[in-house]
Amino acid sequence: MKLFTLKSGLLRIFCFFALLALAILQFRLAMFEQSEFSRKTDLSSSHKYQSNPYLLSWLAKQKHIFEADLFAANSLYQQALTVNSLFLPAWLGLAELKLDQQQSQQANAILDYSSVLATDIKRWRWDKALVAFQFDRKDILAADLSFIISNMKGKVRNDALRMAFSVWPDTMELEDRMGSDNLIHLFRYATAKKKVEEGLALWRTLRFQGIQELEKETLAFINMLLSVGDIKTAAEIWKKHFNSNNYMYNGDFKEKPLQTAFGWRIGKNKGVSWKLQEEDKKGEPARLHLHFSRKKNIHLRNIYQIVPLSGGKVYALRAKIKTAKVTTDQRPYLEVYGYKCKIPYKKSEMVDSDQEWRDQYLFFNVPEECDAVIVRLRRRESTYIDNKLAGDIWLTDFEIAETGENFTILDEQ
Repeated sequence: MKLFTLKSGLLRIFCFFALLALAILQFRLAMFEQSEFSRKTDLSSSHKYQSNPYLLSWLAKQKHIFEADLFAANSLYQQALTVNSLFLPAWLGLAELKLDQQQSQQANAILDYSSVLATDIKRWRWDKALVAFQFDRKDILAADLSFIISNMKGKVRNDALRMAFSVWPDTMELEDRMGSDNLIHLFRYATAKKKVEEGLALWRTLRFQGIQELEKETLAFINMLLSVGDIKTAAEIWKKHFNSNNYMYNGDFKEKPLQTAFGWRIGKNKGVSWKLQEEDKKGEPARLHLHFSRKKNIHLRNIYQIVPLSGGKVYALRAKIKTAKVTTDQRPYLEVYGYKCKIPYKKSEMVDSDQEWRDQYLFFNVPEECDAVIVRLRRRESTYIDNKLAGDIWLTDFEIAETGENFTILDEQ
């Protein structure tokens, strides 16, 4: 009985404090609403914007652009500058207004003053660049775009790069206007937009700064050249700076796949996992290990390398392959075919289910008009009931060599 009385008392106290808190909250809300109502009745809409340079400039822009009321626009800009004499949008809007009033000398003087106000300031810099572009003031525009490209990111930088390439189509002048610190941004933009000629000109300037610092950008540029079919230029840069001795790159898998350019590309495929294994004490060489989990009837075609070659020759591909418990009637094999060109298709025999390290050879012919081939590990889907691929494959020592024989159009025919 005492316990029940104690619980009842505690409940009453809790309810009392809860109601008190609600009452205080309701009182504060009522006071806030009253103050807001009083403020709204005391301040007119005109009083609000008369002390706000942003609103004044916005209204001036509406008067100028949409109503063609130049007198009212000028008055509003002057009010904005009276409130804040350093407010850049008001100065820029006033410069545009003076230009429309055929007062070009005064308009340019205002733009010059705006440039002084905007020194080392990011905000409103793109707006000033647009005004400079409208005025054809390339001196101010170059400084603005150079600053934006160097100090800002994202869409604003991309817009500035697009304008820079448009205003200065001559790459030498573009480099001079944007400055040496922005060359890397120009090069990345040229690569992303597939501007081959501009990219090559920028590359010739950048390569003297050291290829080690530009490896990522150079590989992306080579890959872009491949995508547009300029294989010879891509191969020239590749051989000079990445792989001058061999046709295939990283054939022993001692390095990670580049996933671009003329390096190994290993994509994702459900039912397959891969890893690189280093040379070990048991005599196993460095290798690529593929494990098939018996979960999918795999169509394997995502492990390949684009290889630059000289056309008109016969080549031999060699690779070392080891397998363990590879299942199904359809097992992996090697194939060679032309990259953006046609060559006589060649493929090897399928690997055995279990085999120790074995050299796999494949001879193939490259026509004179072909500059690159694709070497790929392939497995086609099985039509059998038991079609899910399982087991392991190890690959290493990929190498392509010339046989000394020529392959001409007469041989092809």
